[in-house]
Amino acid sequence: MQVFQGKVAVVTGAASGIGLGMTEALASRGMKVVMADVEEAALMKEAERLTRANFEVDPQLVDVSSSASVERLADAAKARFGKVHVLCNNAGVSGATGGGKPIWAQDEAEWDWVMGVNFRGVVNGLRAFVPGMIAHGEEGHVVNTSSILGLTTGAGSIYGVSKHAVTRLTEGLYQDLKAANAKIGATVLCPGMIATNIITSARNRPDALKDAAAPDAARSQAVAAMDARFKSLGMAPREVGEKVADAISNDQFYVLTHAENMDGVKRRFEDIFNLRPPSPPIPLAP
Repeated sequence: MQVFQGKVAVVTGAASGIGLGMTEALASRGMKVVMADVEEAALMKEAERLTRANFEVDPQLVDVSSSASVERLADAAKARFGKVHVLCNNAGVSGATGGGKPIWAQDEAEWDWVMGVNFRGVVNGLRAFVPGMIAHGEEGHVVNTSSILGLTTGAGSIYGVSKHAVTRLTEGLYQDLKAANAKIGATVLCPGMIATNIITSARNRPDALKDAAAPDAARSQAVAAMDARFKSLGMAPREVGEKVADAISNDQFYVLTHAENMDGVKRRFEDIFNLRPPSPPIPLAP
């Protein structure tokens, strides 16, 4: 997709982090952007800031884990701007951090929350928007945010499972769009360490899926330390947004934010090719 000016994008998780970086990058190229997020105060603050900067944005309060909420988002986007050309399924949560639980000890609420946002949120976005994008017949693009952990191996975590699912889903989307002769490209974004708020995403966890017990001091300290590390060493979200805009323009499918992280991808596929057990994970490059 070469022309951005005057076209319409929908970005989920747009109130902060990578979603906000995408919003800024696409708006700076002349796109109208529907900003969707579950965090109302941050969403309205950023939408107001961008509006003052003469960008055309429309904030929408959305829970991507709810298909009905995402359908309402699609209706709102159509009512405000008409055709949607770019869909960025970006909203995500980290899940429990610093808890040290093996995969078999993660409770049902954790599975429901993380898979609901990270995986079902993408599915809901595709179902709500792609049929209309195909029907209007104009060039478009879908960007699904996975993670470098969606390409590599590692300890058992629901987050990693959800991101592998997003990667495979997007590979399937690419093939399905080609088979349908749609003028729509697809990108799977696999970021490494980015300076976002994802480590503290439990702030947006719905009451129905909250842990029965409050986190202990050790877990709280681990979360705070990881959050500080991401924000001090991570790539700026706007830089990620620019990489995404370039990928849309160049019809690039796989996007890794840190070239150094390809070592972990290579090791995983060498393990598969040689039919050997998974190697220990390689730490993320800052």
